[in-house]
Amino acid sequence: MKLVYLPLDERPCNLVYPQMIAELIPDLSLVAPTPHQLGQKKRPANPDALGQWLTQAVMDCQIALISLEMLVYGGLLPSRLHLHPQDTLLERLHRLRSLKQQVPHLRIFASNLIMRTPHYNSSEEEPDYYASYGAAIFRWGWLTDQFEREGLSPKEQEELQGLQASIPPADLADYRDRRSKNRAVNLAAIDLVNEGTLDFLAIPQDDSAPYGFTAQDQQRVVQKISQHRLQRQIHLYPGADEVGCTLLARAYQQLLGQRRKLYPLFSAVGAEQIIPLYEDRPLGESLKSHLLAAGAQWAPSPDTADAVIAINTPGKKMQEAWDQKTQDITYSSYRNLRFFVDQIQQLVNQGIPVAIADVAFANGGDTELVQLLDDHQIWDDLLAYTGWNTTCNTLGTTLALTILGLDSPQAHVIAHQKIYHLLEDWAYQSTVRSDVVHQFLPKVGASYYNFQGQDALIHQAIEQQLLKLWNQTLVHSFHPWTLTRLAVTTPWHRMFEIGMILKIADSSQSHHP
Repeated sequence: MKLVYLPLDERPCNLVYPQMIAELIPDLSLVAPTPHQLGQKKRPANPDALGQWLTQAVMDCQIALISLEMLVYGGLLPSRLHLHPQDTLLERLHRLRSLKQQVPHLRIFASNLIMRTPHYNSSEEEPDYYASYGAAIFRWGWLTDQFEREGLSPKEQEELQGLQASIPPADLADYRDRRSKNRAVNLAAIDLVNEGTLDFLAIPQDDSAPYGFTAQDQQRVVQKISQHRLQRQIHLYPGADEVGCTLLARAYQQLLGQRRKLYPLFSAVGAEQIIPLYEDRPLGESLKSHLLAAGAQWAPSPDTADAVIAINTPGKKMQEAWDQKTQDITYSSYRNLRFFVDQIQQLVNQGIPVAIADVAFANGGDTELVQLLDDHQIWDDLLAYTGWNTTCNTLGTTLALTILGLDSPQAHVIAHQKIYHLLEDWAYQSTVRSDVVHQFLPKVGASYYNFQGQDALIHQAIEQQLLKLWNQTLVHSFHPWTLTRLAVTTPWHRMFEIGMILKIADSSQSHHP
């Protein structure tokens, strides 16, 4: 089985995670461009060259998984920075028509984000002027949208007038013009589904809000989907960087003609009603969306399920992972983690596959859960674990690992992925990142977004901290497996995310002379 994959950008979560998941199935080939072909952060890839690559790659392929951001703009951040005419963007998008004509049997599963509107001042992933006027632009969009939908109070009208006077007109015009062009691409992608060029379209929502530019664009998109009765073929839900994993899971099941049945087990009684950080709807609704987008089904009970997705959530209020040492009291009063782990233990003892989506905190895993699972010696029997960034990033990745992992004969690959995500999602994001930022970076004159050329020293410090925390915490687990190599990279030269070269060996299979 061959799939072709054009990712959202070159970061490990978008390029490497789906490739790692595909390795679970020995006869599945996921063909993707090299990182060099995909650009680097704000430097776009060459859409013309990628179009040519795609044309060649799909000739002997059944399904192509395509990020429209990469195809049209050259990547995720370039989609927020480009100066291309709308006609140029639509011409690149419509290359998919000729691709479908050249390879009629090809099925195209695409993804296309609605451009986000961050609520803070930062040009790290936005235009330069967003460093000074980002929060004001967000608020201007919020109030103008609210005015059109519901009206404003006198105080809000005064605030809007002040924002109008404070934001340079050229900057606001630039931002609005780019949004208009990108919205045209969103709507044109729906037309491609309607005409049969695209077989499936995922529209993950990155950093949503009830009002503002993104909400306005989302409303236009939802109206057009409904107008053409395309709700089965176009799914809109919170998420972003997990979408490659989601499309992979959907494609794999379609190739096999199956739909896996998955049962969700929550750690708290109110879990489904929690609205996670950085998202706009209850967690339970997002889970439904991710199950359907991945091509899976919600099983009514563990006994009728192919696997159980154990979802570790807050009790009531979600916090950032780096704040869990001072966690809100509702993490214990509205959640019983001991009971949750005991349920997982019972399911494992019954031979039911269990995967864990760790979304108790944003931007990292739950240390208490990791410790309890180690104390119960459950880690080696689990099918998968993830706990990175947003709730929906984690949900989509966990579902894909589960769907392909159920068919995997490769214990080594399953163990590798659990260890990888424990090191990256839990150890790094929850603990090591904060420790290195506050204790090590000042010593070498570096900062969160500026390494000052000290990349090698920073990587070494991260690696040492990861291994130290691993050895201190996972004392009862993964004993057959030895970490033979751990090398850290920072793909965007910042502390927010890392990449890893991780190699493990099965020490129980060692040959002695």
